[in-house]
Amino acid sequence: MSRLLTRLGVLLLWSALAPLRAQESDVSSLPRDIAVPLQLQIGVPTGAFAQNVTMAGGVGGGVLWAFDEMLGFRADLGVQIYGAETRRVPLGSGALSLVDVDVTTTNAIFSGAIGVQLGMPSGQFTPYAGVQLGFGSFTTSTSVNGSNSDAEPFATTTNLSDATVARTVYGGAYLPLRGRQAVLDLGVRRTWHGRAVRYLTPGDITELPSGEVVLSPRESLADLYTITIGVTLRGGPRRDAK
Repeated sequence: MSRLLTRLGVLLLWSALAPLRAQESDVSSLPRDIAVPLQLQIGVPTGAFAQNVTMAGGVGGGVLWAFDEMLGFRADLGVQIYGAETRRVPLGSGALSLVDVDVTTTNAIFSGAIGVQLGMPSGQFTPYAGVQLGFGSFTTSTSVNGSNSDAEPFATTTNLSDATVARTVYGGAYLPLRGRQAVLDLGVRRTWHGRAVRYLTPGDITELPSGEVVLSPRESLADLYTITIGVTLRGGPRRDAK
């Protein structure tokens, strides 16, 4: 959907595969009571938000600290991209008009939450459920980089950002991966944001013939479901280790 989402996905995949390779040994590099969830996320807007946004996609990760075999503390961070558009325009007037640049506008939801979870990852099928309190930040930013270039943008600005408290309930299941300390992690989240937020979608930023840029933000509740698919890296020695 955008370079940002692609890079985040590659980073998530690398982060998941590196510990999996390391876990060819009998001992995990993580403490026994710590687990690390890494997820791909598919956001499905609901209510008023669904009238303006069709779908979102992103990545997430966190830390799960087990108090015992059933209960733990969990903290998560994530980002979902729900829109992106790129325009190729001249860098400026005069001689600069001979140089084209890509202007990319990205609409994203940054989130963070902490809470408690019932059901810890283990070497067998384990359902889990939890509740969290955190925040959701709806941010639209625009960056400029050279056309046909994979280099980092040389200019970036935030067009609009609005944050609010978020409440989340979630559930899922851990499925063991044969011979691995990690487990497959499949889940669903339901997030309620505490108030109506202001956000931009593709097409809400327009440029007048005079060159003036006009923002037309939308305002609504922005609740959504999130489907999560990933792995959770478990700490401690394998249960079959001797």
